[in-house]
Amino acid sequence: MTNSFTLPGSEDDVILEVSDVRKYYGGIHALDGLSLSVKRGEVHCVLGPNGAGKSTFFKTLIGTERPTSGRIIYNGSDITRFPAFQRVRAGLSVKFQNLRLFGELTVGQNLFTALRRNRRYDEIPEHTRALLTRIHLRGSEDRLMRHLSHGEQQRVAIAMSLASNPQIVLLDEPTAGLSVDETRLVEDIIHDVNQRGVTVVVIEHDMDFIRSLNGRVSVLHYGKLFAQGSFDEIADNDDVRRIYLGAA
Repeated sequence: MTNSFTLPGSEDDVILEVSDVRKYYGGIHALDGLSLSVKRGEVHCVLGPNGAGKSTFFKTLIGTERPTSGRIIYNGSDITRFPAFQRVRAGLSVKFQNLRLFGELTVGQNLFTALRRNRRYDEIPEHTRALLTRIHLRGSEDRLMRHLSHGEQQRVAIAMSLASNPQIVLLDEPTAGLSVDETRLVEDIIHDVNQRGVTVVVIEHDMDFIRSLNGRVSVLHYGKLFAQGSFDEIADNDDVRRIYLGAA
């Protein structure tokens, strides 16, 4: 197995491909032959009812869980057995549903922990200011993280996922618990990130938010790809409404 990666291709090619991935926990089949692909430069939303395998899907992508079988291809290379840190170095980044922030440190200190991996020490203040501007928290470097609202903390977590200058960022429920106005800020951030050439994969339950992202949608069910298409195509699918929205 090689650790080298191919150069990025055209905007229409595949940056990430999951091929017949299975993840078993004893008799529980969290992923049961899941296959789907993410195109370079797109916003891709992942939906599904509880137990569909969404969280396990993300964990296998970032490398915190290893598939029982199947392959994960990133930029044309097989990364199925790569540890998480190697995937991050290759350009894969994630914001988990459970925020992993240091409450007793300032916002700037939290961002420092993410930026120091790939920025010179004297560059970090400038990049910190740039990230805070992008997430609508300019001037918040010296605020304690625990004094921020939940919505502000969500945005800082997104900023930390962007600190490694990724090619693709995975966002696990970035609007969970947010108000309408806070959700719109996250929407703006995702559009800005995507317009800068970063591929975005989002797990989310807020249907209005998913509609606003205007990306491709994949629906998981029992650990498999159940349906895929535009938001309108998914919203009009009777089978999707039956399993996800609870309506025939």
